[in-house]
Amino acid sequence: MRNKWVKKILILLFWFLLWQLTALFVNNPVYFASPAETLKELAVQGRTAVFWQSVTGSLIRITGGFFIASFFAFALAFLSYFVPLSGAVLSPFINFLKSVPVAAVVVILLIWWGSEHLVLCISFMVVFPNVYENMLTGLKKTDTKLLEMAEVFGMGFVSRFLWIYRGAYRPYLFSAVSVSLGMAFKSGIAAEIIGLPALSIGERLYRDKIYLNTAGVFAWIIVILLISFAAEKLILFILKIISGIPAACPKEPSGNTHSTDAANGMGSADIKAEGIKKAYNERLMIDCSLDLKAGGVYYLNAPSGKGKTTLLHLLAGIEKSDEGTVSCGRISMVFQDDRLIGNANALRNLELAGCRGDLTAEIKEVLPGRVFETPAARLSGGEKRRLSVLRALLHPSDILLMDEPFAGLDETAKLKMIEYIKRHRNGRTLLIAGHDVLSGSEDIVSIGGLVWKQE
Repeated sequence: MRNKWVKKILILLFWFLLWQLTALFVNNPVYFASPAETLKELAVQGRTAVFWQSVTGSLIRITGGFFIASFFAFALAFLSYFVPLSGAVLSPFINFLKSVPVAAVVVILLIWWGSEHLVLCISFMVVFPNVYENMLTGLKKTDTKLLEMAEVFGMGFVSRFLWIYRGAYRPYLFSAVSVSLGMAFKSGIAAEIIGLPALSIGERLYRDKIYLNTAGVFAWIIVILLISFAAEKLILFILKIISGIPAACPKEPSGNTHSTDAANGMGSADIKAEGIKKAYNERLMIDCSLDLKAGGVYYLNAPSGKGKTTLLHLLAGIEKSDEGTVSCGRISMVFQDDRLIGNANALRNLELAGCRGDLTAEIKEVLPGRVFETPAARLSGGEKRRLSVLRALLHPSDILLMDEPFAGLDETAKLKMIEYIKRHRNGRTLLIAGHDVLSGSEDIVSIGGLVWKQE
């Protein structure tokens, strides 16, 4: 850290030295003021009330336009993400703001409104498209697998926003803010020089230019750089604090349901699927009907690529079948990939999924104590797998779907989780895709080319 600051100071000293040498070479303060003359002028102006009133006035106008533009860009990016038609409607307006020359807009606004709101409008114009497009790009980068998990476990919008969407858009938002704020100051000061609003940096710059006060012009340039830098650091600091606010956990999650009866509060533990078909690239993956009775334990054993995961996704409502209907009650699921929220610890992952009971005790039974302080992204593969099994079992549901629940576990951990599942199934319908079973039942049923073992 110390070497980093030393390097920055040396770089600044280099540019100050170059500035001083250039001033000595020109040897004319009217054309090129030296660092000493500029700092002297800055000290003189800094003691006047007009100086601080001008700085404050410009700061309010420029940052006001920045905040207004950022707010609308943030809101409209979400609207465009969830309602693509609104994004298509906004597209010509965004392209207009990006393409139209700022000077032309300044002239038009001066004719319409005068200089009173000119700077605010120009700041809005240069900031809005940049923040909007970066936000929209970040939202489109949201992990769809986490969104599917959230749908299955009934996570509310607030939790999704803070724990899933936020992680996707945050780096794009920070980048947009950093770039846009500098653009806002550049264009805002330029608009002030043209419009000359009272008590503004642009007005003072213009006056110093008229009177050939080059030292004053240089002094104002330094002021602009300093307040732009300070505003950027302050806003990013505040944004970092706000973006770090923890999520509220849903107290009464509804759980996943996609049947008519379940939606009316009459969820069934039966799994019924009539004539469901699913094809990818004209290859038929699923073609079957199911009628699995409540409370049963079912095993789906088939080679890789035969559609086990696809069938579970159809039953969970993650994917839609090309034909046929699926009807079942509330579902919780162990996914083939764990789909944990990486920046949340084990306990928070269970809370966000709406799990119930003494969650701390349940975690301690199957996982090491360090998982309470460790984000899920930093857990081992086996720990993530056990946590995903816990999430499915402790979520209030009628049906448990488990896709390779013991993948990556050693024999000891596998046997321990099998016993844990037996104790916590609580009579719910259990459907497991994989090769590890809970009992030695030999009752085999073949459905749609897929082999099932039923207990």
